[in-house]
Amino acid sequence: MSTHASEPLVPREEPSGDLSPGPSAVPAAPFSSDFLYWIALDFAGSDPADIERFNRFHDETHVPEVLSRHPGFAAAHRYALRRPDPRGDFGGGYLTAYEVQDEQAVTDYLTATTAGEPYSTDPPFWPELLTNRWRVVYEKLAETGPSTGTPDLIYIIGIDPPSDIADDELAEFDAFYTNTHMPEAVSNAGFSRGTRYKVRHTLEHPAPGCPFYLVVYELAGDTDELLAETQRKLGWEGPWWTQGPTSWTRRTTPWRLWYRHISSTSPPGAHRHP
Repeated sequence: MSTHASEPLVPREEPSGDLSPGPSAVPAAPFSSDFLYWIALDFAGSDPADIERFNRFHDETHVPEVLSRHPGFAAAHRYALRRPDPRGDFGGGYLTAYEVQDEQAVTDYLTATTAGEPYSTDPPFWPELLTNRWRVVYEKLAETGPSTGTPDLIYIIGIDPPSDIADDELAEFDAFYTNTHMPEAVSNAGFSRGTRYKVRHTLEHPAPGCPFYLVVYELAGDTDELLAETQRKLGWEGPWWTQGPTSWTRRTTPWRLWYRHISSTSPPGAHRHP
């Protein structure tokens, strides 16, 4: 058994205050909303000027356009791949995580995607240099605590339960994941927070599919030494990790990726009031 007491989980945060026109915009904190629209892509350009142009286009044109077009999209946080999965090429080079406030906003977005209304493009970059990896809507299940601000690094893990798992075993799997393993990972590795999601809707992904569960661990600081030390802590074996039920030991982990935060954007003309 673990020598760590599992941290009590807090209820999911509900958005505080109303969005109304204001002189400035404060993006919703990362991983603070009930839903997450997750887009990963690769950019094949290697010239620093092309990379700078690519990021500027996303930050100044594409992301604001998405936020203004879809009510309930409260913010977008962009990340760049910091350390790939050592087992293979499983992660897009860039990740955009849109904070989506509620189920109605998700439904409206999915309806709008069938209309096919195009976004602005930067012609030299499409389609030659860009490859979409994932477009997935996730629903939040639990968090170890409220947001502490924008993390410098995130560690994302995609997990699938065993394909032959029974309903009662899945309930046991979920309870262990939420109430024991995720708090232990935060405590043992020094993360500031962990947030757990499940797939709600998939729009695009490579074969064989997206992991059913996603957990995002947040870390303050971005140095090679800190990242290496955190990974060492995650790999330590000992009584500080609870073994879990048999179904947990049979899980698979298609994603294990590190990303660094590069930008945050809020909807144009929106200001979050306390």
